[in-house]
Amino acid sequence: MAKWVIKRGGKKAPFSAAKFKHSIGAACKDAHIPAKRTKTVVNKVSRPVLKFAAKRKTVATATLRKKALAVLAKVEPKAAKAWRKHDQRRRARRRRR
Repeated sequence: MAKWVIKRGGKKAPFSAAKFKHSIGAACKDAHIPAKRTKTVVNKVSRPVLKFAAKRKTVATATLRKKALAVLAKVEPKAAKAWRKHDQRRRARRRRR
């Protein structure tokens, strides 16, 4: 499993599978996906992405996000749309600073 992630600013941080899974769950919540379906989606999406991360010592958060969104778009398109919308709002807030 990857021990480190490289964040947008280049900062290195410990990798957390739980934090990654939480991001998927938050996207499902934003898309108003029922809890039971959310659990299924989190498992289906996280499995291949965590398998990818397991082969590396360090991985960029942007890479994890890109891979997760690709799988999420197939499994639960509404949640992928919610995640992208969240990213857009966050980028807009950053530009205003």
